Amino acid sequence: MSIVRPAIVVIMMCSAGARAGAQSPLPDTIQAGFTALERGDADAAATVFRGALSEHPRDPVLLYGAGVAAHLQGRERDALHLLQQALKVEPRLTPASALLGGIAHREGDLDLAIKTYESALVHAPANMAMREELVAWRREAAVHERYETLKDDRFTIMFDGPAQERIAARATSTLWTAFWRIAKTLGSAPTAPITVIFYTQQQFHDITGAPEWADGEFDGRIRIPLRGAGQNLPEFDRMLTHELVHAMLTSIAPRNVPAWLHEGLAMYFEGHDGARAERRLAAARVFVPLTALRTSFGGLDTVQAAVAYEESAFAAHALLQRIGSVGLAALLQDLDTGQTIEQAVERFGFTFAAFESDLAGRTGSRTAIPRR
Repeated sequence: MSIVRPAIVVIMMCSAGARAGAQSPLPDTIQAGFTALERGDADAAATVFRGALSEHPRDPVLLYGAGVAAHLQGRERDALHLLQQALKVEPRLTPASALLGGIAHREGDLDLAIKTYESALVHAPANMAMREELVAWRREAAVHERYETLKDDRFTIMFDGPAQERIAARATSTLWTAFWRIAKTLGSAPTAPITVIFYTQQQFHDITGAPEWADGEFDGRIRIPLRGAGQNLPEFDRMLTHELVHAMLTSIAPRNVPAWLHEGLAMYFEGHDGARAERRLAAARVFVPLTALRTSFGGLDTVQAAVAYEESAFAAHALLQRIGSVGLAALLQDLDTGQTIEQAVERFGFTFAAFESDLAGRTGSRTAIPRR
């Protein structure tokens, strides 16, 4: 279900009672806000809803719209507050519950996520998607109940008992070392603590739903399947560093960073050789348009994922060679202000089309492996 266009009739019906007897915001204003969201202009939508809320601070539709806009801007704390306020006024506003629960889960507040969906299902008992998600979150909470925690002012490591205590201590050391190295290149560092959770291979796939080829995931928290990490510590360090980059990038620039750049930078910092990635792509004579690698790789099969990751490493390495670390910091800032990657690279004197054409030429092929 789209967070931008939920069943608008349901929203309006649920909010009608809350607004009865009070001066209602113009329907055109509400429509203007949701229209801005649908065209991807979260900043304009936020302005519309903020202005309307100054006159109607308890209108649940406006609060919901402002919450959606804040979420799309990467302002998750604000989104949580706005959505909670919307539900206090109108608990039947299921789209607000759906979004609030999802954000709470990604932000690591599993208790809030579960309570939100439990309350929502009282009013929408037939919502099977929400019911299935709730079952999964309860299962996740049950796993975490027996976990121990190693915590400092930057990282929280969750692990399953004394047998994993040594690897948790190593993780803290690895993360601290990588954190400052990554921050130096990115030009910024997140201030919020980062949570890392260890799982067995089966727990990892059950909880995350990640594809079989995945060896880690960041969904608001870093989740790592151990897979005998104690026997392969360099691989363990690599996985941690890769997911740490995702965590830091998401905090620094939560908007508009394409998946190929996210993954490419993660591979760069984990030590993947961008020049070798280029040679592999050239040997296979395969190049996937970067527009096809803009969103998550989670739906790719093993072969497609291998190509996507190699190309991401190649593209991110080539981009860093062109713009340097200072340029990268500026690029991330521009992306987070709402610019597309096509707009953001123009400050460096080249177009994205020219950059992509150069990459394709260097591989010697314009053949793409289509996404399924």
